[in-house]
Amino acid sequence: MSNHPLPTSQHAVLIREFGEPEVMKYQDGVAIPELQDSQVLVKIAYAGINPVDYKTRQGKGWGADNIRKEKFDNDQPAILGFDMAGQVVKSNSDQFSEGEQVAALSFNSGCYAEYVVIDAKLLAKVPNSVTLEQAGALPCIGQTALQFVEFADIEAGEHVVINAPAGGVGHLLIQLLMDKIAQDNIKVTVICSPEKYAKLEQIIDTSKLTGWIDYTKDDAFPDLQADMLLDLVGDEAGVRALSVLRSGARVNVLPTIWVDKLKEAGQEKNLAVAGYKAQRSGEDMARVLQLVADGKLTLIIQQVYPLSEVVTAHHALQQGDAFGKIVLKVD
Repeated sequence: MSNHPLPTSQHAVLIREFGEPEVMKYQDGVAIPELQDSQVLVKIAYAGINPVDYKTRQGKGWGADNIRKEKFDNDQPAILGFDMAGQVVKSNSDQFSEGEQVAALSFNSGCYAEYVVIDAKLLAKVPNSVTLEQAGALPCIGQTALQFVEFADIEAGEHVVINAPAGGVGHLLIQLLMDKIAQDNIKVTVICSPEKYAKLEQIIDTSKLTGWIDYTKDDAFPDLQADMLLDLVGDEAGVRALSVLRSGARVNVLPTIWVDKLKEAGQEKNLAVAGYKAQRSGEDMARVLQLVADGKLTLIIQQVYPLSEVVTAHHALQQGDAFGKIVLKVD
């Protein structure tokens, strides 16, 4: 790549205010970020989109707080996007060389663009048997699923209930739980729609599940006396799911904004509620990529949109009926 001089500007998706998907503008003439020590400049091939992206775009959570403070307060636009895979075009790190294919989760945003600067410690090399499309879909959901299972610290024989087992994080998390069914004899019950349950059969042996709760019915959820809820939804759906738990059970919720609401709702049962936010890690990125390379994790990509159609992609994600992941192709 070094024989070809880098362009001085790029196409990127900018936001200058929070709001609906239409606040995102795809435009050219955007400056390429400058490289600092121990950083790598990557030409992005694919960027994943996640619920945290649209919540940030709406002005919610830590991502929006960072943009407000670092960009909007200084009258600068922001670029969304935490997931990316692509090719190294310039490196200030001994670990990565020009031409190598890499992937990373970056909480500094900037991945809805042609180029991004990433700290070397967050990067992992993409194995030959994993495509850049797969690698671009994996960073946030893969590292989150891996870390969330370890954070939950599920003990042998426990009964675990998971809601939203077919979304981005969920469809990887349920596969990791299936491994724990085999290794630790845990029980797993899923909460999802009939459509999502049918799709789960593409990636797991549903006969190994202890049960399935169809949340689309008006019936009260059964009192399963379960030991743990892995809540990937929060809000009223998370509150409704608490009825399956025994007194003193544990609740681990991924959208951390719902921790207080679930704590309040679970007071009578003395539930232990904890939130989790993924930690960026090049090592975990490498672990997840290897699980996919080895065929131990099946990654479902529902749809790929060109970066220029990011508004349509966000509308699709917000509908909440995705099975697997939606990805942006940066061309």
